[in-house]
Amino acid sequence: MWKDASAPPSFSNKDLNGWATLGTSITNSDGRSGQLLDIVDNVAPGFYRISFNTGKYAPAGFFPYVSIIFEIKENQTAEHFHVPLLHSPFSFTTYRGS
Repeated sequence: MWKDASAPPSFSNKDLNGWATLGTSITNSDGRSGQLLDIVDNVAPGFYRISFNTGKYAPAGFFPYVSIIFEIKENQTAEHFHVPLLHSPFSFTTYRGS
């Protein structure tokens, strides 16, 4: 991952007006992001997006940006969501971690 404050990951949720940014984070020396929300005890059900400026990390890569969109259902609002992004210049994968 990138270790640069100039391209922080951002966390958004979708409402009637589009996507609203809820938080950002800076990656650490291991390439991991901190919490993207200040309040993480209970989130509202809905669609959420984590966006990464991957072009900042790999300028010659194929994916200049990666957005991961997922849904939090009513019965999941108190759960922890760990959503890793594994990225290389020409591919990426993600999953719901533990």
